Amino acid sequence: MRRAVAAIERQASRAHAQEMSVRSDLPGLKVAGIRWALSGLPSPGDYRVVIKPLRFRTRPHLSGLCEFDVGRIIVRVPEPFRPFDELVYVKARRKPGAGMRFAWLSEKVRFRTRRDVLRFVYLHEWLHWYLREMQGRRSGAETACDRFALRNFRRRQVTIDDALEAIRGLRMLPLPDELRLVA
Repeated sequence: MRRAVAAIERQASRAHAQEMSVRSDLPGLKVAGIRWALSGLPSPGDYRVVIKPLRFRTRPHLSGLCEFDVGRIIVRVPEPFRPFDELVYVKARRKPGAGMRFAWLSEKVRFRTRRDVLRFVYLHEWLHWYLREMQGRRSGAETACDRFALRNFRRRQVTIDDALEAIRGLRMLPLPDELRLVA
């Protein structure tokens, strides 16, 4: 058991030490600026991080995507950027009675800069990647990903231990073999 835990920790620290492959499709935001904004955050292994503009009609919001079949994490930054508030759902409790009804616990978060948006959305999508690629679980734990991003996006250093703390107690099924990618 100790050897298995040590092997997982070695693999996780290697993923953390790798340099990120980053591309910016956002005018005015260079790769060096993105690397600075994401410094101190864990790396998504061999996945590429792509920053794209998010066009919005009425108000800015958060948007990101983890594409497992392509090996890419997409982070969308509202353009034009202006500070905005967003409700982040961090917990859900099932309501008694028939059907699937929940009482949601949320926090209002102020995103003052592009850096805040980059770090929050990246951490959210990174936890999806971690659940699927490193843990072999289904990656649809939205409230756990939001909770992880909310706790850590303003911290300088984020580690694998922070991710393990965020997913502690999750009742997630393992990923079916037919959905695993062949390397």
